[in-house]
Amino acid sequence: MITRVATFAMSERMLEASLRTQARMSEAQLQQASGTVSSDYGGLGRSAGTLVSLEVSLARSKSQASAAEEAGSRVQVMSDAVGAMSELLSSFRSSLSSAISAGGDDTTLTATAQSLLEEFASLLNTRFEGRYLFAGSDTGTVPVDLSAYAATDVATQDTSYYQGNGVKASVALSPERTLTYGVTGDAAAFEQAMRALSALASAPTLPDTATLQAISELTVNAIDALAAVQGKLSIDAATLERSVAAQADHQDTTTSLIAATHGADVTALAVALSSYETQLQASYAALAKVQSLNLMDYLN
Repeated sequence: MITRVATFAMSERMLEASLRTQARMSEAQLQQASGTVSSDYGGLGRSAGTLVSLEVSLARSKSQASAAEEAGSRVQVMSDAVGAMSELLSSFRSSLSSAISAGGDDTTLTATAQSLLEEFASLLNTRFEGRYLFAGSDTGTVPVDLSAYAATDVATQDTSYYQGNGVKASVALSPERTLTYGVTGDAAAFEQAMRALSALASAPTLPDTATLQAISELTVNAIDALAAVQGKLSIDAATLERSVAAQADHQDTTTSLIAATHGADVTALAVALSSYETQLQASYAALAKVQSLNLMDYLN
C-alpha cells in the first residue's frame, strides 16, 4: 500500500506476535477442554518417559490385583469344600463311636461309609470356573476316581484314587514375590480321610471292634489334618486379600501421579486464557491502528 509510512516491518512483527499468542491460546483452550497437557507423548517433553513408566506400573498392578482376586476366589471355594469335608468326617466319627459303643452291631455303617466316601470324593472333585481345584496344575483332569480304589488296610497309605499331580497353583503378588497356594487331592489329610472311609466301605462284612477303633483313630487324625489344611488356606486367603488391598493403594497413588504428570491445571489455564485474550485484543487494536495509517493523515 503506497500510503503506508514505513509501517510494513512493524505490522509484520505485530502480526507474528498476535499469531503466536493466538496459537498459545488455542493450545490452552484444547488443554482446558481435554483436561490433559497433550493428546500424545510428544507434547509432554521430558515428562513423557515418566508418564510411560507410571502407566506401565499401573497396568501391571491391575493385572496382579486381578490375578490375586481370582486366586482368592479359588482359595475360598477350596476352604469351603474342606470345611464340608471336616463336617462329613465328624459325622462319620460319630457313627463309628456309636458302633463301637454297641460292640460293632450296626448293619448300616458300611452303607453309610460308602455314601460318605462318594460325597468326600465329590468334594475333592470340586470344579470352579472350569478348573478342578484339587488336581494340582492338571486342572482339566478329575482328581479323584473311585472306580479302582479300595483301601482295605487301615495302616497303609494309598493315594491310588488320585489322578492329578502334585504341582500347586501360584500367583505373582509383585515383581519380587510369588505365592504358592492351595492344596492337592493327595495331601495327607485327604488320603487319611479316604482311607478311613474306604476301609469300612470296602469291607465285605462289618469289621470287628478293634478295626473300627483303628478306623476311628485314623478319622480323628484326618479331621485334625483337615483343620491344618483349612488353616493354611485361611493364611493364603489373608495374604491374597492384603495383596489386593496393597495393589489398590498403589493404583490410587499411581493414578494421582499420572494425573499430575498428564493432567492440565484448569485454574492456571483459566488465568492464562484470560491473559491471552487481553493480549490478543490489545494486539489486534494496535495492529488495526498501525495498518490504518496513511501518508495523508501524516501530512495533515
